[in-house]
Amino acid sequence: MGIFMGRSLKPVTTFLILVGLIACGPSVTFDEPQPAGSENLSKFPRRLQGQYLSLEDFSVLEIGEKLIQRIYDYDYIVHVNELDSTQVLFGDTLINLNTNERTQIRREGDSLIVHIHSVDTVFQLDYDNVVRKYRGYYFLNTRYGKANWEVKKVQLSKGQLTIGSITTKPDIENLKEITETAQDTVPRYTYTVTTKQFKKFVKSGGFQNSEVFVRQKKNNP
Repeated sequence: MGIFMGRSLKPVTTFLILVGLIACGPSVTFDEPQPAGSENLSKFPRRLQGQYLSLEDFSVLEIGEKLIQRIYDYDYIVHVNELDSTQVLFGDTLINLNTNERTQIRREGDSLIVHIHSVDTVFQLDYDNVVRKYRGYYFLNTRYGKANWEVKKVQLSKGQLTIGSITTKPDIENLKEITETAQDTVPRYTYTVTTKQFKKFVKSGGFQNSEVFVRQKKNNP
């Protein structure tokens, strides 16, 4: 793809943290995959399969039959003056003196350009990752620990793919009210919900924390 991004950061190796950023854990989990009682899908439907461009960070989300991957492919720019004392340039290589990490760069004037290419597996259908459907929504259920499940909602409408998660205070308060659950003040919250309660949560606008992706058209051969 080759998306050009003109953001800068110091030190330069911090961009690797951004690319591989993984959340510490879900704020909310359920004690079984959702919606409860629904069958697991054996694969993602053809209507969902394809490539989608993130409107947040310009990465590409690729959905296959049983796999979702996130692809980062862009140039990252850092001005030479932004390097600190732990960073040393040697030809076309940037060396971190603390870790001895070596990063290939391209230099244009006073700008250092690092090409980022990373492929992260977001979701893969297996025993610990199941997909269920309710009306026009698909729910990604990922086992967290021995008996809990993190759930994300996927919706495709008019070429826009939205992936929603449960992290906001209104969502948590809504779940607490729907399930009449008394809970600790410290997350992570775990809920036991009936099918009716979960569907009520979805209909009431749950999964407010969302990211939007736009379907990419296939190039003709």
